[in-house]
Amino acid sequence: MGDALEQYNERYRVSDWEHWKDPWELIHGMPYCMSPAPAFRHQSLNSILLAELVYQLKTCKKCRAIMPIDWQIDEETVVQPDILILCKPHNGDRLLHPPICLFEILSPSTRKKDHGIKFQLYQEQGVQYYIMADPESKTIEAFELDAEGKYQSISAFPTLNLNLDGCLVELDMPSIWESLDEMTS
Repeated sequence: MGDALEQYNERYRVSDWEHWKDPWELIHGMPYCMSPAPAFRHQSLNSILLAELVYQLKTCKKCRAIMPIDWQIDEETVVQPDILILCKPHNGDRLLHPPICLFEILSPSTRKKDHGIKFQLYQEQGVQYYIMADPESKTIEAFELDAEGKYQSISAFPTLNLNLDGCLVELDMPSIWESLDEMTS
């Protein structure tokens, strides 16, 4: 029976994905719908983190934080992280190289994907820092690649410290959670 089911697992490529009308991610040929749009608290945390990162990186000559864009990893994988930090020049509509840092804001519909397949994908692609922030529990999980290319948990409380190609970022997490509560109350 497993062999019969296997023949129906259709895989897609970026050339297919380019024609889809709704927001989708494509990971190893499998489509993941990005609907519905993120909730207010999710987007609020995304805005707070992005503003703080942009502010702290304004004196950095190499790195910048940006809102979601499509990151095409290969012909079967395109993802759209919530926040990306780039320290290499970029041209074009899509990112074609790994960012130095990614933030995913967790939601009930993405939690499993962000902890599982995206964790593995970002690690395999050599993303130096992967941060998952949960706006409901007001917690953050931060990971940094070690010398063997495996993610290791790093402390994010009370401050998340990131060394982004020589540019230092310090996120005061209690202050960020306080700003989130003020924005969403």
